[in-house]
Amino acid sequence: MTTTEPPTGALIAFPGRTVLSRPDASHYLGIGQNALLIMMLLACGPRTISMDGKTRYREEDLDQFRQTLMGTMGVALAETPYRKIQPDTQETPNPVDPLMHLLVRHVIKRRIILIFLWSMVLLGGLMSLTLF
Repeated sequence: MTTTEPPTGALIAFPGRTVLSRPDASHYLGIGQNALLIMMLLACGPRTISMDGKTRYREEDLDQFRQTLMGTMGVALAETPYRKIQPDTQETPNPVDPLMHLLVRHVIKRRIILIFLWSMVLLGGLMSLTLF
């Protein structure tokens, strides 16, 4: 693109940033693709960006999400033997990180319980308004 061409509105590149698709992001975090999708639908997962109608994740946001999960559970990455999964030379289907899997399940359960309780409060309030 030269300076004489009009801007097209399309995103060309993120200089110095890695943008991952959902399968790549789930592989990067060590969790399943469905768990990442559920977290996105419940708005309790890592920040997403939309490019060409597709959901993408920045590597920085995934690292921040991992650190936030570890911090809320009292696990520090620097002080424990926990380490991020390093890519092997052999291709594995989708290595699941057991700690991240448990933390993500905990976050999803808490969000579902919160949504259920708020819906019960709203439903109770609507019922009391219609009865009185």
